[in-house]
Amino acid sequence: MSERKMVSLESLLKIGVSYGIVQPGSAEVAGVPIVRVKDVRNGRIDTSDPLRVSPGVEEKYSRTRLQGGEVLLTLVGSTGQVAIAPDGLAGWNVARAIGVLRPDSDISPRWLQYFIESESAQQYIRDHLNTTVQATLNLKDLRVLPVPLPSRQERDAIVSVIGALDDKIAVNENIVATTDELMRVLYQEACGNAVESIVIGELGRLIRDGVSVSSLNGGEHYIGLEHMPRRNVWLSEWEENAELASGKSTFRSNDVLFGKLRPYFHKVGLALTSGVCSTDILVVRPSESDRLGWLLLALSSDEVVAHASAVGDGTRMPRAKWKDLESFAVPWPGKAEAARLDRVVRSMAARVQASVQESRTLVGLRHALLPQLMSGRLRVKDAEKIVEDHA
Repeated sequence: MSERKMVSLESLLKIGVSYGIVQPGSAEVAGVPIVRVKDVRNGRIDTSDPLRVSPGVEEKYSRTRLQGGEVLLTLVGSTGQVAIAPDGLAGWNVARAIGVLRPDSDISPRWLQYFIESESAQQYIRDHLNTTVQATLNLKDLRVLPVPLPSRQERDAIVSVIGALDDKIAVNENIVATTDELMRVLYQEACGNAVESIVIGELGRLIRDGVSVSSLNGGEHYIGLEHMPRRNVWLSEWEENAELASGKSTFRSNDVLFGKLRPYFHKVGLALTSGVCSTDILVVRPSESDRLGWLLLALSSDEVVAHASAVGDGTRMPRAKWKDLESFAVPWPGKAEAARLDRVVRSMAARVQASVQESRTLVGLRHALLPQLMSGRLRVKDAEKIVEDHA
Protein backbone atom coordinates (compact mmCIF):
# COMPACT_ATOMS: atom_id res chain seq x y z
CA MET A 1 0.00 0.00 0.00
CA SER A 2 1.37 3.39 -1.01
CA GLU A 3 1.83 6.02 1.67
CA ARG A 4 -1.05 8.46 1.88
CA LYS A 5 -0.42 12.18 1.77
CA MET A 6 -2.26 14.46 4.18
CA VAL A 7 -4.38 17.26 2.76
CA SER A 8 -6.98 19.61 4.18
CA LEU A 9 -10.68 18.98 3.59
CA GLU A 10 -11.05 22.37 1.92
CA SER A 11 -8.46 21.44 -0.71
CA LEU A 12 -10.77 18.66 -1.93
CA LEU A 13 -13.70 21.00 -2.58
CA LYS A 14 -14.70 23.10 -5.58
CA ILE A 15 -15.51 26.01 -3.29
CA GLY A 16 -15.18 26.52 0.45
CA VAL A 17 -17.56 25.03 2.96
CA SER A 18 -20.78 27.03 3.40
CA TYR A 19 -23.65 26.86 5.85
CA GLY A 20 -27.27 27.57 5.06
CA ILE A 21 -30.18 29.79 6.01
CA VAL A 22 -29.59 31.57 9.31
CA GLN A 23 -33.11 32.91 9.94
CA PRO A 24 -35.69 30.86 8.01
CA GLY A 25 -38.65 32.84 9.36
CA SER A 26 -42.16 31.41 9.48
CA ALA A 27 -42.92 28.20 7.65
CA GLU A 28 -44.73 28.57 4.32
CA VAL A 29 -46.79 25.72 2.91
CA ALA A 30 -45.74 26.49 -0.67
CA GLY A 31 -42.22 27.60 0.24
CA VAL A 32 -38.81 26.19 -0.63
CA PRO A 33 -37.97 23.03 1.36
CA ILE A 34 -34.78 22.97 3.40
CA VAL A 35 -32.78 20.18 5.04
CA ARG A 36 -32.38 20.44 8.82
CA VAL A 37 -30.20 18.52 11.28
CA LYS A 38 -33.04 16.21 12.26
CA ASP A 39 -33.42 15.17 8.62
CA VAL A 40 -29.86 13.78 8.34
CA ARG A 41 -29.53 10.36 9.94
CA ASN A 42 -27.72 7.11 9.24
CA GLY A 43 -26.27 8.38 5.98
CA ARG A 44 -29.69 9.29 4.56
CA ILE A 45 -31.77 12.45 4.23
CA ASP A 46 -35.37 12.18 5.40
CA THR A 47 -37.50 14.25 3.04
CA SER A 48 -40.88 13.35 4.53
CA ASP A 49 -41.37 16.48 6.63
CA PRO A 50 -39.19 19.38 5.46
CA LEU A 51 -39.45 22.93 6.70
CA ARG A 52 -40.49 25.22 3.85
CA VAL A 53 -39.29 28.81 3.83
CA SER A 54 -40.21 31.91 1.88
CA PRO A 55 -38.67 32.04 -1.62
CA GLY A 56 -37.53 35.55 -0.75
CA VAL A 57 -35.57 34.25 2.22
CA GLU A 58 -34.11 31.32 0.27
CA GLU A 59 -33.01 33.56 -2.57
CA LYS A 60 -30.48 35.23 -0.26
CA TYR A 61 -28.71 31.89 0.24
CA SER A 62 -28.16 30.80 -3.36
CA ARG A 63 -24.63 29.65 -2.43
CA THR A 64 -26.09 26.68 -0.54
CA ARG A 65 -28.95 25.94 -2.94
CA LEU A 66 -28.69 22.24 -3.72
CA GLN A 67 -28.15 20.79 -7.17
CA GLY A 68 -27.69 17.17 -6.12
CA GLY A 69 -24.42 15.43 -5.30
CA GLU A 70 -23.41 17.72 -2.44
CA VAL A 71 -22.16 16.22 0.82
CA LEU A 72 -24.19 17.58 3.74
CA LEU A 73 -22.70 17.62 7.24
CA THR A 74 -24.47 18.52 10.49
CA LEU A 75 -22.63 21.27 12.36
CA VAL A 76 -24.82 21.92 15.42
CA GLY A 77 -26.41 19.62 18.00
CA SER A 78 -26.14 16.12 16.58
CA THR A 79 -22.84 16.90 14.89
CA GLY A 80 -20.97 14.74 12.40
CA GLN A 81 -23.98 13.22 10.64
CA VAL A 82 -23.30 13.13 6.92
CA ALA A 83 -25.25 12.27 3.77
CA ILE A 84 -25.23 12.96 0.04
CA ALA A 85 -28.00 15.13 -1.40
CA PRO A 86 -29.73 13.07 -4.11
CA ASP A 87 -30.57 14.65 -7.45
CA GLY A 88 -34.21 14.87 -6.37
CA LEU A 89 -33.27 17.57 -3.86
CA ALA A 90 -32.19 20.00 -6.59
CA GLY A 91 -33.66 23.38 -5.72
CA TRP A 92 -33.78 22.68 -1.98
CA ASN A 93 -31.63 24.56 0.50
CA VAL A 94 -30.26 23.84 3.97
CA ALA A 95 -30.47 25.30 7.46
CA ARG A 96 -27.72 27.19 9.27
CA ALA A 97 -26.73 24.03 11.14
CA ILE A 98 -25.89 22.16 7.92
CA GLY A 99 -22.58 22.47 6.09
CA VAL A 100 -22.59 22.06 2.30
CA LEU A 101 -19.50 20.44 0.76
CA ARG A 102 -19.11 20.30 -3.02
CA PRO A 103 -16.31 17.83 -3.84
CA ASP A 104 -13.88 18.53 -6.66
CA SER A 105 -14.47 16.52 -9.83
CA ASP A 106 -11.65 14.14 -8.85
CA ILE A 107 -13.25 13.33 -5.49
CA SER A 108 -16.28 11.03 -5.30
CA PRO A 109 -19.02 12.37 -2.99
CA ARG A 110 -19.40 8.84 -1.64
CA TRP A 111 -15.73 8.59 -0.76
CA LEU A 112 -15.89 11.94 1.01
CA GLN A 113 -18.95 10.77 2.93
CA TYR A 114 -17.16 7.57 3.93
CA PHE A 115 -14.12 9.50 5.10
CA ILE A 116 -16.22 11.83 7.28
CA GLU A 117 -17.95 8.77 8.74
CA SER A 118 -14.56 7.25 9.63
CA GLU A 119 -13.39 7.25 13.23
CA SER A 120 -10.47 9.60 12.60
CA ALA A 121 -12.74 12.27 11.11
CA GLN A 122 -15.40 11.80 13.78
CA GLN A 123 -12.77 12.07 16.52
CA TYR A 124 -11.47 15.29 14.97
CA ILE A 125 -15.00 16.68 14.96
CA ARG A 126 -15.53 15.75 18.62
CA ASP A 127 -12.19 17.29 19.59
CA HIS A 128 -13.01 20.60 17.89
CA LEU A 129 -16.57 21.15 19.06
CA ASN A 130 -17.46 24.40 20.77
CA THR A 131 -19.72 23.28 23.61
CA THR A 132 -20.23 26.60 25.41
CA VAL A 133 -23.95 26.71 24.58
CA GLN A 134 -24.67 23.89 22.14
CA ALA A 135 -22.25 21.51 20.47
CA THR A 136 -21.09 23.36 17.36
CA LEU A 137 -18.42 22.66 14.75
CA ASN A 138 -17.01 25.91 13.39
CA LEU A 139 -16.28 26.15 9.68
CA LYS A 140 -12.71 27.29 10.28
CA ASP A 141 -11.99 23.98 12.02
CA LEU A 142 -13.87 21.95 9.42
CA ARG A 143 -11.92 23.50 6.55
CA VAL A 144 -8.59 22.26 7.92
CA LEU A 145 -9.78 18.77 8.86
CA PRO A 146 -6.80 16.55 7.90
CA VAL A 147 -7.57 13.97 5.24
CA PRO A 148 -5.23 11.04 4.47
CA LEU A 149 -5.70 10.86 0.69
CA PRO A 150 -5.13 7.51 -1.03
CA SER A 151 -4.75 7.15 -4.79
CA ARG A 152 -7.74 7.62 -7.08
CA GLN A 153 -7.71 3.89 -7.80
CA GLU A 154 -7.85 2.99 -4.12
CA ARG A 155 -10.57 5.57 -3.43
CA ASP A 156 -12.70 4.14 -6.21
CA ALA A 157 -12.16 0.61 -4.92
CA ILE A 158 -13.23 1.60 -1.40
CA VAL A 159 -16.37 3.23 -2.81
CA SER A 160 -17.10 0.06 -4.77
CA VAL A 161 -16.87 -2.18 -1.69
CA ILE A 162 -18.77 -0.03 0.80
CA GLY A 163 -21.11 1.24 -1.90
CA ALA A 164 -22.19 -2.32 -2.70
CA LEU A 165 -23.30 -2.73 0.91
CA ASP A 166 -25.07 0.64 0.88
CA ASP A 167 -26.87 -0.23 -2.35
CA LYS A 168 -28.20 -3.48 -0.91
CA ILE A 169 -29.29 -1.69 2.26
CA ALA A 170 -31.08 0.87 0.08
CA VAL A 171 -32.89 -1.93 -1.78
CA ASN A 172 -34.12 -3.31 1.53
CA GLU A 173 -35.24 0.15 2.64
CA ASN A 174 -37.19 0.44 -0.60
CA ILE A 175 -38.93 -2.85 0.17
CA VAL A 176 -39.99 -1.43 3.54
CA ALA A 177 -41.32 1.74 1.91
CA THR A 178 -43.15 0.12 -1.01
CA THR A 179 -44.82 -2.58 1.08
CA ASP A 180 -46.09 0.14 3.43
CA GLU A 181 -47.63 1.95 0.46
CA LEU A 182 -49.17 -1.30 -0.78
CA MET A 183 -50.72 -2.06 2.61
CA ARG A 184 -52.31 1.38 2.76
CA VAL A 185 -53.77 1.00 -0.74
CA LEU A 186 -55.25 -2.40 0.13
CA TYR A 187 -56.71 -0.99 3.35
CA GLN A 188 -58.36 1.93 1.54
CA GLU A 189 -59.83 -0.42 -1.07
CA ALA A 190 -61.25 -2.66 1.65
CA CYS A 191 -62.64 0.36 3.51
CA GLY A 192 -64.36 1.51 0.31
CA ASN A 193 -66.18 -1.82 0.08
CA ALA A 194 -67.04 -2.03 3.79
CA VAL A 195 -70.67 -1.57 4.83
CA GLU A 196 -70.17 -2.01 8.56
CA SER A 197 -68.04 -0.35 11.23
CA ILE A 198 -66.21 -1.56 14.31
CA VAL A 199 -64.60 0.23 17.23
CA ILE A 200 -60.88 -0.19 17.68
CA GLY A 201 -61.43 -1.66 21.14
CA GLU A 202 -62.98 -4.72 19.46
CA LEU A 203 -59.93 -5.14 17.25
CA GLY A 204 -57.29 -4.92 19.96
CA ARG A 205 -56.61 -4.38 23.63
CA LEU A 206 -54.14 -2.18 25.44
CA ILE A 207 -51.26 -4.07 27.07
CA ARG A 208 -50.14 -2.57 30.36
CA ASP A 209 -47.05 -4.65 31.07
CA GLY A 210 -44.53 -2.31 32.63
CA VAL A 211 -41.05 -3.19 33.82
CA SER A 212 -38.91 -1.27 36.29
CA VAL A 213 -35.45 -0.06 35.34
CA SER A 214 -33.94 -2.34 37.99
CA SER A 215 -35.43 -5.36 36.21
CA LEU A 216 -33.78 -4.55 32.89
CA ASN A 217 -30.60 -6.48 32.09
CA GLY A 218 -29.34 -4.21 29.31
CA GLY A 219 -29.79 -6.78 26.57
CA GLU A 220 -33.32 -5.85 25.60
CA HIS A 221 -34.34 -4.54 22.22
CA TYR A 222 -35.53 -0.98 22.84
CA ILE A 223 -37.88 1.14 20.76
CA GLY A 224 -38.30 4.82 21.57
CA LEU A 225 -40.25 7.42 19.66
CA GLU A 226 -36.99 8.38 17.96
CA HIS A 227 -36.82 4.89 16.41
CA MET A 228 -40.34 5.01 14.96
CA PRO A 229 -40.67 6.29 11.38
CA ARG A 230 -43.43 8.68 10.44
CA ARG A 231 -46.33 7.13 8.56
CA ASN A 232 -44.81 3.72 7.99
CA VAL A 233 -46.36 0.56 9.39
CA TRP A 234 -43.06 -1.31 9.78
CA LEU A 235 -40.93 -0.63 12.86
CA SER A 236 -37.64 -1.56 11.26
CA GLU A 237 -35.36 0.19 13.75
CA TRP A 238 -34.58 -0.61 17.37
CA GLU A 239 -31.64 -0.26 19.70
CA GLU A 240 -29.74 -3.14 21.25
CA ASN A 241 -28.06 -3.01 24.66
CA ALA A 242 -29.49 0.45 25.33
CA GLU A 243 -28.63 2.16 28.61
CA LEU A 244 -32.10 2.87 29.99
CA ALA A 245 -32.67 5.13 32.98
CA SER A 246 -36.39 4.66 33.65
CA GLY A 247 -39.13 2.06 33.59
CA LYS A 248 -40.47 0.88 30.25
CA SER A 249 -43.34 -1.07 28.72
CA THR A 250 -42.80 -4.53 27.31
CA PHE A 251 -44.03 -5.62 23.90
CA ARG A 252 -43.98 -8.72 21.74
CA SER A 253 -43.32 -9.27 18.08
CA ASN A 254 -46.54 -8.52 16.14
CA ASP A 255 -47.83 -6.05 18.72
CA VAL A 256 -48.90 -2.69 17.31
CA LEU A 257 -47.09 0.30 18.83
CA PHE A 258 -48.80 3.70 18.81
CA GLY A 259 -46.79 6.81 19.66
CA LYS A 260 -49.14 8.69 21.99
CA LEU A 261 -46.95 11.77 22.52
CA ARG A 262 -47.75 14.33 19.81
CA PRO A 263 -49.75 11.77 17.82
CA TYR A 264 -49.79 14.03 14.76
CA PHE A 265 -46.25 12.79 14.10
CA HIS A 266 -48.00 9.61 12.91
CA LYS A 267 -45.71 7.10 14.58
CA VAL A 268 -47.63 3.83 14.45
CA GLY A 269 -46.32 0.46 13.36
CA LEU A 270 -45.88 -3.27 13.78
CA ALA A 271 -43.17 -4.55 16.11
CA LEU A 272 -40.86 -6.91 14.22
CA THR A 273 -39.11 -8.00 17.41
CA SER A 274 -39.88 -8.33 21.12
CA GLY A 275 -38.50 -5.93 23.70
CA VAL A 276 -39.27 -2.84 25.73
CA CYS A 277 -40.46 0.57 24.63
CA SER A 278 -40.94 4.08 25.93
CA THR A 279 -43.98 4.67 28.12
CA ASP A 280 -44.96 7.34 25.59
CA ILE A 281 -45.89 4.45 23.31
CA LEU A 282 -49.14 2.48 23.59
CA VAL A 283 -48.77 -1.28 23.16
CA VAL A 284 -51.83 -2.79 21.46
CA ARG A 285 -52.38 -6.50 20.86
CA PRO A 286 -55.06 -7.94 18.55
CA SER A 287 -58.14 -9.34 20.27
CA GLU A 288 -58.11 -12.24 17.81
CA SER A 289 -55.10 -13.45 15.86
CA ASP A 290 -56.68 -12.86 12.44
CA ARG A 291 -57.50 -9.25 13.29
CA LEU A 292 -53.88 -8.13 13.50
CA GLY A 293 -53.80 -6.82 9.94
CA TRP A 294 -56.94 -4.73 10.27
CA LEU A 295 -55.87 -3.45 13.70
CA LEU A 296 -52.48 -2.36 12.36
CA LEU A 297 -53.83 -0.64 9.26
CA ALA A 298 -56.70 1.02 11.11
CA LEU A 299 -54.50 2.40 13.90
CA SER A 300 -51.98 3.69 11.36
CA SER A 301 -54.62 5.24 9.09
CA ASP A 302 -54.79 8.98 8.57
CA GLU A 303 -58.31 9.06 10.04
CA VAL A 304 -57.35 7.46 13.36
CA VAL A 305 -54.19 9.54 13.72
CA ALA A 306 -56.19 12.70 12.98
CA HIS A 307 -58.73 11.72 15.65
CA ALA A 308 -55.98 11.02 18.19
CA SER A 309 -54.42 14.38 17.42
CA ALA A 310 -57.73 16.22 17.80
CA VAL A 311 -58.62 14.76 21.20
CA GLY A 312 -55.13 14.55 22.73
CA ASP A 313 -54.59 16.17 26.14
CA GLY A 314 -52.20 19.12 26.30
CA THR A 315 -51.39 22.01 24.00
CA ARG A 316 -47.63 21.96 23.43
CA MET A 317 -47.10 18.25 24.13
CA PRO A 318 -50.48 16.55 23.49
CA ARG A 319 -50.89 12.90 24.40
CA ALA A 320 -53.43 10.48 23.03
CA LYS A 321 -55.32 8.24 25.44
CA TRP A 322 -56.37 4.67 24.82
CA LYS A 323 -59.94 5.42 25.94
CA ASP A 324 -60.26 7.87 23.05
CA LEU A 325 -58.84 5.39 20.57
CA GLU A 326 -60.71 2.27 21.65
CA SER A 327 -64.10 3.95 21.22
CA PHE A 328 -63.33 5.27 17.74
CA ALA A 329 -65.20 3.51 14.92
CA VAL A 330 -63.47 2.46 11.71
CA PRO A 331 -64.82 0.68 8.61
CA TRP A 332 -65.21 -3.09 8.97
CA PRO A 333 -65.13 -5.25 5.82
CA GLY A 334 -66.39 -8.35 7.58
CA LYS A 335 -64.57 -11.21 9.23
CA ALA A 336 -63.64 -13.06 6.03
CA GLU A 337 -62.16 -10.02 4.27
CA ALA A 338 -60.35 -8.90 7.43
CA ALA A 339 -58.84 -12.39 7.76
CA ARG A 340 -57.75 -12.32 4.11
CA LEU A 341 -56.06 -8.96 4.58
CA ASP A 342 -54.45 -10.25 7.77
CA ARG A 343 -52.78 -13.03 5.78
CA VAL A 344 -51.44 -10.47 3.31
CA VAL A 345 -50.12 -8.27 6.12
CA ARG A 346 -48.40 -11.20 7.82
CA SER A 347 -46.84 -12.30 4.54
CA MET A 348 -45.54 -8.79 3.88
CA ALA A 349 -44.33 -8.51 7.48
CA ALA A 350 -42.28 -11.69 7.08
CA ARG A 351 -40.68 -10.30 3.92
CA VAL A 352 -39.96 -6.97 5.58
CA GLN A 353 -38.54 -8.69 8.65
CA ALA A 354 -36.12 -10.69 6.47
CA SER A 355 -35.03 -7.49 4.70
CA VAL A 356 -34.57 -5.67 8.01
CA GLN A 357 -32.49 -8.48 9.50
CA GLU A 358 -30.32 -8.61 6.38
CA SER A 359 -29.79 -4.85 6.53
CA ARG A 360 -28.81 -4.99 10.19
CA THR A 361 -26.20 -7.62 9.31
CA LEU A 362 -24.94 -5.52 6.40
CA VAL A 363 -24.77 -2.39 8.56
CA GLY A 364 -22.69 -4.30 11.11
CA LEU A 365 -20.36 -5.49 8.34
CA ARG A 366 -20.11 -1.96 6.96
CA HIS A 367 -19.21 -0.56 10.37
CA ALA A 368 -16.49 -3.19 10.72
CA LEU A 369 -14.98 -2.69 7.25
CA LEU A 370 -15.15 1.08 6.88
CA PRO A 371 -12.54 2.09 9.49
CA GLN A 372 -10.21 -0.68 8.33
CA LEU A 373 -10.42 0.41 4.70
CA MET A 374 -10.18 4.13 5.36
CA SER A 375 -7.12 3.67 7.55
CA GLY A 376 -5.44 1.30 5.10
CA ARG A 377 -5.26 -1.54 7.64
CA LEU A 378 -7.38 -3.75 5.38
CA ARG A 379 -6.66 -4.33 1.72
CA VAL A 380 -9.54 -3.76 -0.68
CA LYS A 381 -9.17 -7.26 -2.14
CA ASP A 382 -9.60 -8.79 1.32
CA ALA A 383 -12.65 -6.61 1.96
CA GLU A 384 -14.15 -7.68 -1.38
CA LYS A 385 -13.79 -11.33 -0.35
CA ILE A 386 -15.52 -10.65 2.97
CA VAL A 387 -18.41 -8.90 1.22
CA GLU A 388 -18.73 -11.76 -1.30
CA ASP A 389 -18.96 -14.26 1.56
CA HIS A 390 -21.95 -12.30 2.94
CA ALA A 391 -23.69 -11.94 -0.43
